[in-house]
Amino acid sequence: MTSEDRYEYVKGGVALAILGTLVVGVYIDSLYRGDTETAAYKTVDDCLKDNKFGPDDCRNSFAIARDEHLNSSPSYDKREDCEEEFGDGRCEQTSSVHTTGGGHFSPYFGGYLIGQPDKTVNGVYYPAVPASALYESRHVPGFVDARGILVTNKAGGFKMAYQSAAHDKPPALTTTLARSGFGARHFSAS
Repeated sequence: MTSEDRYEYVKGGVALAILGTLVVGVYIDSLYRGDTETAAYKTVDDCLKDNKFGPDDCRNSFAIARDEHLNSSPSYDKREDCEEEFGDGRCEQTSSVHTTGGGHFSPYFGGYLIGQPDKTVNGVYYPAVPASALYESRHVPGFVDARGILVTNKAGGFKMAYQSAAHDKPPALTTTLARSGFGARHFSAS
């Protein structure tokens, strides 16, 4: 074996060892991050009937989500723009406690997300799911968050992947929709 052959042989072995270490590391990390037990409900009564969470959890999560809705639900300058996204007759005027102030329009509170608190079971980490307001978009079947991201397509319990964007609290957004000629639409968010 020449020195060049030995170099290529060692180089290939090192690359294979690095790749193997990376694969094993990702696998081990996935073992320590479990899916989180979560649910979406329209009302507190729906949560209580499902018996997945205790009565205090159902009520407290609803209150947190309702406050979030009043303070930072999606906001539109015109009722028509809100109804374009959430459906006819499904929008209300914002109050003065909303981050955009009164006089804007936001969708009705469609439901709320509830989940288990942070916990570790047998070395597997299950992250907490923050209670948050959910909305029913006319364009997406199921529940979306304030950013318009689909959270679940059904009411009731489901498992939420650790990497899900729904684990993050949505920022307060205001949306302005401008219509141009020939049906063109332009969005901007701030």
